[in-house]
Amino acid sequence: MRTDLLASIDSIAFDDKAKMGAGGFIMLDIYPVVLFRSGEALTDVQGLQFPAGPAAHRAAHPEKWTRWRRAGGRIQLLKEQKWDELHYSTFERLPPDLRLAGLFRQTGGTGNLAAGGNQSVVVVDEYRFEADGKVTRSGAFGSQAAAGDSSVATSGRNRDRRGRYRVDGLTLRIDYEDGGREQRILIADPKDPTGTIWLDGEPYLQRRNQ
Repeated sequence: MRTDLLASIDSIAFDDKAKMGAGGFIMLDIYPVVLFRSGEALTDVQGLQFPAGPAAHRAAHPEKWTRWRRAGGRIQLLKEQKWDELHYSTFERLPPDLRLAGLFRQTGGTGNLAAGGNQSVVVVDEYRFEADGKVTRSGAFGSQAAAGDSSVATSGRNRDRRGRYRVDGLTLRIDYEDGGREQRILIADPKDPTGTIWLDGEPYLQRRNQ
C-alpha cells in the first residue's frame, strides 16, 4: 500500500448489516469502515487496492463512499442524509512488525433451510498463522439436499497451501511455496490481533485449541 494512502487514513471503524449465511439463515455481519482524515469514509475496504487509487474508486463506486465525523466523542457515519452513530471500537493503523498466530476461520454458504427448504451449502476458509512468518491456507466445503425420502450429502477439502506472510501497512502479503502470491487487506486490533481479523472485509474468527 502506498505510503501517502496509508498516511491519509485516520482509523478503522466498524458498522453492521444483515447478511445471508449457511442454510439461508440471516446473520449480523460486522464489517470495517475506513475513516480518512479528509472526512471521507470507505465502506468497502477492497477499494484500498483499486489500481487507479481512491479518487478513481470513488468515481467508479460512489455508493461505497460517504462522510464521517466525531460528535460527543463518538464516530458518526452519514447514511441516507442522516448521521448514524457507530457502536463498535475503533482501531488505529497496524504496527510494521505485526505478527499473527493461530488458526482463523471464515464460514459462509447459502441454502433455503431458513425458509423451510431442504438445501444447504457450507464453505470454510482457514489460515493458520505462525509468529515466525509461516502460514498455511486450507478450506473445506459441504452440501446437502433432500427430496422425498432420499437425501444427498457431499463434502471435501481443498489442498493445503504453505508459504510465508508479511504485513505491509494494512496489506497482508503471502508468498506460497508453489509460486503463487496473495494480497489482501488486513484489519485487526493492533494491540491484540487475536479473536477476529478481517481479510478484504470478511471476518475470520480465531479457533482456540486447534
